[in-house]
Amino acid sequence: TMRAAWFATPLSCPTAPVAPSFPQKSRFRGRQTAVPSRHTPPPGVSSSTSGDLPITSTSGRDLPMAQAPPTTTLPRKVWTVTKTGSLAGLRLDDDVIAAPGPGEVRITVKAVGLNFADVFSVLGLYQATPPTPFVPGLELCGVVESIGVPREDLPSGTVVPTYSVGDAVMAVVRFGGYATCVNAPVHQTRPVPAGWSFEQGAGFLVQGLTAFYALKGLGDVRPGQKVLIHSAAGGCGGFGVGICTAIGAHPIPVVGSDTKKKVLMQRFPEIPTNEIIVRPKKGKLFGAMVKDSVRAIAARLNTPETDMETASACDIVMDATMGDFFKGGWDNLSTGGGRYVVYGAADLTPTGDLSVWDVKGWAKLAFKYLKRPFVDPTNLPGTNKSVMGFNLIWMFHKHVVLGELLHGLLQLNLDAPAVGETFAFADAPKALRRFQSGATTGKCVLTVGEQE
Repeated sequence: TMRAAWFATPLSCPTAPVAPSFPQKSRFRGRQTAVPSRHTPPPGVSSSTSGDLPITSTSGRDLPMAQAPPTTTLPRKVWTVTKTGSLAGLRLDDDVIAAPGPGEVRITVKAVGLNFADVFSVLGLYQATPPTPFVPGLELCGVVESIGVPREDLPSGTVVPTYSVGDAVMAVVRFGGYATCVNAPVHQTRPVPAGWSFEQGAGFLVQGLTAFYALKGLGDVRPGQKVLIHSAAGGCGGFGVGICTAIGAHPIPVVGSDTKKKVLMQRFPEIPTNEIIVRPKKGKLFGAMVKDSVRAIAARLNTPETDMETASACDIVMDATMGDFFKGGWDNLSTGGGRYVVYGAADLTPTGDLSVWDVKGWAKLAFKYLKRPFVDPTNLPGTNKSVMGFNLIWMFHKHVVLGELLHGLLQLNLDAPAVGETFAFADAPKALRRFQSGATTGKCVLTVGEQE
């Protein structure tokens, strides 16, 4: 069985294409992996690292990041989940942050990226959620305030950037991102690329890595393949479309409305309109729409009629929706080794809060859960298809693997993330409510003002 509710991932759901084209590149020692240099910092940020940023792939031991470890604590504000089940459980607290520990940088946060995992964790539906009270949030962007001493125990091959105070950085953390100041492991950070805003930097790491791992790490996407991508106007889906076009695969974007289709076509004007699917209200109509889009691609590629049936199938499905729309993708998945990659379950996202007394809300969720799709593993060899599910939060300890994935993503030289809506840090519950509605496009971001 497939327990769709637990597929929602922190390195998951909504945002848009990534990584820009970099005119100059520095080099990793050892693995000789190219990384971007930052020559133009965001407004108001130090330009002390104009030129190449030194980066090591050993463990950072040979590149000390500070003469002495900082010892001061700082005041900050954090959003704390005091009780799961409702956005009302979020509380804005005054807090104190310790000095950065070994292998950490302390970041003055300028922007925080929202993810569906944030919604699921606040509602208590996310398997990786820590016990309450906790601070949600998985990605952020800001300025280096202070730097800890290097760690001595990172595995060989770990990519560890080096920074100066004042550098603009983006970071991914395992919770704790909804804060005005954050200590982040250096190997989970990267410099903000030239020309990017803090908001764009806050929309890169989580969803970019999710989409890249789904399509390349698990899907093994290749030029010429046909890829069905759910929620294509959102964060991860937009990354997925960008990755496919960069590699030479043919995306079949699925969006939730005609308005979102227009947004997608503005960002990817090269995709023919008859190859984009506006998701129907009834899942039983979805399969025929997928078939039509796949056949449209086959016809555009001048596929001989004798090969049309074989060519009219998806090689990969990238799905964070699930529910009634699973079957339409699964039935149109190629028997030539098709891969169905699941990284979320937006269909199981409650439209509102889920307090313990919300009988109607729990009943509706239970009904959807009981109707969730099933795949019999004993049938997979006969159909020559596979189902894969992942959550990158369980891979945070695989420092080298995540570094390699990020390098591969950057090498595609995609556009900067599309930021759809921004909210003040103080309006985090309002932002999550809006994000939960499913009406947004691109990345939703909290911005942190100077007075916060």
